[in-house]
Amino acid sequence: MGNSGSARADAASSIGRNLQRTRSRILAAALAEFVARGFDGARTRAIARRAGVHEWMVFYCFKSKRNLYREVLRGQLAQRTRLLTEMPEDFPAAVETAFKSFARNRDIIRLFQWEALTARKGDLIAADERRDAFRQGSAWMQSLQRKGLLPANLDLVLFRLALVALGSFPFAYPQLIELAAGVQPTDPRFQQRWTAVLRWFIERALADPARGLAPQGDILGRTAPARGKAES
Repeated sequence: MGNSGSARADAASSIGRNLQRTRSRILAAALAEFVARGFDGARTRAIARRAGVHEWMVFYCFKSKRNLYREVLRGQLAQRTRLLTEMPEDFPAAVETAFKSFARNRDIIRLFQWEALTARKGDLIAADERRDAFRQGSAWMQSLQRKGLLPANLDLVLFRLALVALGSFPFAYPQLIELAAGVQPTDPRFQQRWTAVLRWFIERALADPARGLAPQGDILGRTAPARGKAES
């Protein structure tokens, strides 16, 4: 009986490990498919083919394409929030770190671009997870503000959105970078120059923040409940 019970436990453990590996392959395949085609254009059959599994396995592991997309987003957001633990307190250096993260992993930019083109208003998958990730980043900036490392009269939400725009622009519009600079944004020479521009911009913005950047209340609904039917 003891040997039989041990064998069953080993078999169950092996099945669990195999299922976890299958889930990981499906998630990697789904990320590639969603990046290439967006949520609407992606097909579970194509995801299964990329992962080397039967299509029914995709539904067994994730129930629906929507749930699969949510898990893909959660993984991407988790990478961004983990980055906060690596951020230096020197804010210009921290922005450089964030830019280099975009340079290493541009997938989330493509996912958000597809959403901007195809998503229906009020129908945002993993909306709560996104808000939570944004709040964590805002909390980190607020801690710097309390320490006096960021100006007290700076609207952190608007300032952060501007920094995200500057950091992601080269990878969101690589064709414009090639037209203007003659290189791809993945070129190390371009990235070095771009980070220098980011540092120049940030240092001057922090030295003399514009009066119009002072907080104006919850104009962006920072603490307001979600509108429409945004999904958690």
